[in-house]
Amino acid sequence: MFRRTPEGFMGRDPQYLAFMRARLAAARDGSPADGAAGRRRSVAEARREHAADLARCPRVPVGAVADVTVDGAAGPLPARLYRPAGAAPRPGPLLVYFHGGGWVLGDVDSYDPVVRALVAASGLAWLSVGYRRPPEHRFPAPLDDAVAAVRWAVRHAAALGLDARRVGVAGDSAGGQLAAAAAGVLRGAAAARPAVQVLLYPALDLRAEPPPLPDPDGLDTAGGSVGAALRMYLGDADRTRPRVSPLLDPDPGSLPPAVIATAEFDRLRPQAERHAARLAAAGVPVAVVPGTGLDHGFLGWGSFARRPARAIAEIGAAVRGALA
Repeated sequence: MFRRTPEGFMGRDPQYLAFMRARLAAARDGSPADGAAGRRRSVAEARREHAADLARCPRVPVGAVADVTVDGAAGPLPARLYRPAGAAPRPGPLLVYFHGGGWVLGDVDSYDPVVRALVAASGLAWLSVGYRRPPEHRFPAPLDDAVAAVRWAVRHAAALGLDARRVGVAGDSAGGQLAAAAAGVLRGAAAARPAVQVLLYPALDLRAEPPPLPDPDGLDTAGGSVGAALRMYLGDADRTRPRVSPLLDPDPGSLPPAVIATAEFDRLRPQAERHAARLAAAGVPVAVVPGTGLDHGFLGWGSFARRPARAIAEIGAAVRGALA
């Protein structure tokens, strides 16, 4: 069934619009000048700036947090296990989460505010995994790590007091691409097939850089070109493969149930909507949370404005319902 969660807003509300304008102004004021030569930022600089931006997001309280190590495809990976407050005594579900950041940026610590928000909204346990990143490790290394991490979570769920039969895969933006691709790889694994795939403003069609969408408020939220990130991640890989572009999966009906969240002014929204429609047409249960009036990256902004807070709550409810 293809269903949408309740939605009440149309366009950016005034409170959220004021927040976005202030956020974009602060980003411009805090950006180092590149000079007349147009110097490009190094990967290390971009990673520091991305982490600094996420560090402005509050870290909402959850029940418990523990750093752990999981088995990746080529060695141990850093991870962080979050448990909700007031967890039930019986084993509950677990979401294995992969962060965004265009595959190149982000890590477990910088995305801590995002995962905390999802844990608080869903009331479920989440495992945030730090996969290998390009340019040091190109495709398929990040995806191989994602698949290995889900397998690790299923094997260790009982020891962690969690339900191995209800392990799902999740990710936002680039992490959503990894989650969707991992769900495709693991669909035939009897023990490790994900119970749900949670795709949060995901990148699902990597054949070309998607164009920015028209913005009625005139906000420049698109950021720079994502072409460089795609080249760093994929190299000369075939971009039409489902492991790269999950939207092109030839057998969507065999994929796990999905929760898909979009953002109205996000250039990735059209491909997420097409993916949701393909899954639903193939008989896969899909819950869509339409982020009306929102922008890419809103998962960290729930403490700043009512509109992203409401969308995060809707995502939590949809995930909880999918794993009930």
